[in-house]
Amino acid sequence: MAISLTHLDWAIILLYLAAMLGVGFFFRKKQNTFEDYFLASKGLTLPLLIGTLVSTFYGLDTLFGTSEIGFFEGVTGFFAYALPYSGLYLLMAFLAPRFRELEGNTFIDLIGERYGKFAQAISACSSFFYSINTMEMMGIGFIFTLIFKIPFWAGVLIAAVIVVAYTYSGGLWAVAVTDMIQFTIMALSLGLTLLFCWRDLGGYSGIYAGLGAYLGSDPWYYFSPSGGYLTSGVIAAYALTSLAVLCEPAFMQRIYASRSPREARRALLISTPIWTAYEFACCMLGLAAVAAVGLGVIGEPHANQALLALAVRYLPPGLIGLFLAGVLAAAMSTADSYFLVSSGNLVYDLYRPLCKPDLSPQKLMTYTKRAVLLSAAVSVALAFYFERIMGAWVFQASILINTVLIPLYAAVFLKKLPQSKLGGSLAAATGFFGTICYYLLITTAGYFSEEWGTMVLRLNLCGRTVELWQEYGIFLIPPFVLLAFLVGVLCGNKREPEEAL
Repeated sequence: MAISLTHLDWAIILLYLAAMLGVGFFFRKKQNTFEDYFLASKGLTLPLLIGTLVSTFYGLDTLFGTSEIGFFEGVTGFFAYALPYSGLYLLMAFLAPRFRELEGNTFIDLIGERYGKFAQAISACSSFFYSINTMEMMGIGFIFTLIFKIPFWAGVLIAAVIVVAYTYSGGLWAVAVTDMIQFTIMALSLGLTLLFCWRDLGGYSGIYAGLGAYLGSDPWYYFSPSGGYLTSGVIAAYALTSLAVLCEPAFMQRIYASRSPREARRALLISTPIWTAYEFACCMLGLAAVAAVGLGVIGEPHANQALLALAVRYLPPGLIGLFLAGVLAAAMSTADSYFLVSSGNLVYDLYRPLCKPDLSPQKLMTYTKRAVLLSAAVSVALAFYFERIMGAWVFQASILINTVLIPLYAAVFLKKLPQSKLGGSLAAATGFFGTICYYLLITTAGYFSEEWGTMVLRLNLCGRTVELWQEYGIFLIPPFVLLAFLVGVLCGNKREPEEAL
């Protein structure tokens, strides 16, 4: 796919990149302690909270992943993948104040206090793997490849340098302010692209005709919530990734950084309809791209390039630059947040409790900044391992949900349940190592299905052939995690419920 840019497009893109770096360096002087750097001194106001929450979760899994599903499956991408997230966002709005009222700076603190250092270390590792920016590095590298006509690996490296520069310098203050800018760019560019292409293609009737021409049959399933070629197992897997919202490290960071429990709840309630509208727009753009191919308006793109193909076709000079800046914003607004979170996992949640409990706030901040560089290195390395954005996302969501969800919510909300260190440790270890082993098994013993676009392992069980897909780990592992937790509670040394927070 080739993109031709005018001088105006170039000016907008370069101005955007310069602005991001400028904000990071501007907030450099506001960082004196770890709390200043990592939690913005716990002083994020309601507008900043809304901007950073919305922008952070307008990642490339939404922009390219949801549009990719829309390209193949139609509105199923919204109902199976996006809508469950909206429901969990609303639920989290009512759970957030409870976390904000508790002491600590991360949810890993709570797990460590309840279940000990082993469970804390395992949970921090799962949060780190979830928070590394594999998808964002892949996406930004892909965009830089198109814009600058450079190899993919070079695009990934340039992306990492830019994001690390302003995250390293400015911390959460810089992230929150840049997220406000990025939110505006993303909403405007995506909305204009959908408006222009929908009108040009003739609205619903024109798009329906285009889908029919592309398929050579009735395209009814593109407008059916349960239609398409996705199996029930994959739909369930995509829907279950929404459980990550309940233990989302960047969510929790924003909750702890808010000025009060009330503001955390209000920010989530206001952000939810914005998220939902954005997801729906991405899904419909994927669907519209298929219709455009059927009508001969554009050539057939790769599914994850469908949204870009429409933007290049319909946006005038200047707005193409704005759209590409919006795509970069979608990636960078997520990348900066997770570089910050993952560096905190390494230093605050792992190194400090295990090696240096008396580490001063100033040194804690210094080490956390350095850990941003390590997080970037791991993210870049994994960007060359995964071939599909959705494949990377499901793995990251699986490892967090399977490791953290059950022990965390048992500790915070099941106050009458005796808290067992063994229960939390067994649950965390089962979820973490079980997920990694499952993915290693599928990727080494399985094969890549061109038909389904994922890794599949075929097993013969009692004369029946069973197919295990890469995505199935997200619902195959949790029952074992729950069993491990219950066994640990029954067999381990218990603290009385009143000792729990």
